[in-house]
Amino acid sequence: MAETFSIDNLRIMMGLTFFAFGLVSLGAGMFMLIRGPFRQEAQVLAAQSAKLSQKALTDDIGAIVGNATALVDAVNNLIRTSSGNAIVLVVVGALFEAAAYRLLVAF
Repeated sequence: MAETFSIDNLRIMMGLTFFAFGLVSLGAGMFMLIRGPFRQEAQVLAAQSAKLSQKALTDDIGAIVGNATALVDAVNNLIRTSSGNAIVLVVVGALFEAAAYRLLVAF
């Protein structure tokens, strides 16, 4: 039993765990970066944009411009938030991979 938890075995287990967590984090971050702008929220905003353009033909132009500005800001915030979360996941994954390399190879 004492041999199971030796320093070398513990270092190998931690390194393999960090490597697995790093791969999952990197994969999730890359998936979010690739797929992020095409999510359900973006499709809903695109549908609202189509309704807004139809409304522009019948209503006051000033109100339409204000609504269009709010819609563009919402889309920008959506993309910025999802991209920021994805970048954090990629950075955390890279840190896990660096720690796994240090534990498994550098010693």
